[in-house]
Amino acid sequence: AIVKARQGDTSALRDLFRRFRPPVEAYGARRGLAFRAGEVAQEVFKELARDGNLLKADSSKRRFRSLLFAVTWRVIEHHLVRENAPARESWVDSSPADAEVSIPKDDRDFGREWVTHLLKLSLARLARENPQQHDALRKFLLEGRSCAEISRMLGKPEKEVETCLNRAKDRLVQNIRDEVRGYSASRDEYQEELRYFSRFLPTT
Repeated sequence: AIVKARQGDTSALRDLFRRFRPPVEAYGARRGLAFRAGEVAQEVFKELARDGNLLKADSSKRRFRSLLFAVTWRVIEHHLVRENAPARESWVDSSPADAEVSIPKDDRDFGREWVTHLLKLSLARLARENPQQHDALRKFLLEGRSCAEISRMLGKPEKEVETCLNRAKDRLVQNIRDEVRGYSASRDEYQEELRYFSRFLPTT
């Protein structure tokens, strides 16, 4: 879908924006714009789509996630300036693209929202593909249940639950890889994004 979006396909663009709107809105809320999060996301994707900005994500030096973060940061800063500047300052009505702001290379809060969103997408796909595996994994990961507890809850042998959990974890990892591959422009970007993703996972 992202390849078609870069080529200007309107349907693919809408699909892309709908898919990655949630982490942008969540980050906007983190930055103090909870009541304008939807407006922020709308502006971000409008900026991303105009003047071939999305094509910049094709470059090995500008990955899709980092490009999206940069545009999101600029739009949020523009909103914050407009809220704090006197009404007579006419320049605050300019486009976010025209604003000169210092954009950090990375932001861990944006990273957390990004990774959380990919996990949600991957879990939702697992739920559609195999509800039983999803249910067992949800109990294990989100509820902190042991294999023995899940075994009693589902009325199934513990060995069968262990096998189900292992398959669910493998499927979840594959779903995550598919999500990352879907927005990566190259193999290098794909590998780098997987490494980035792993930074937010527990080491124990």
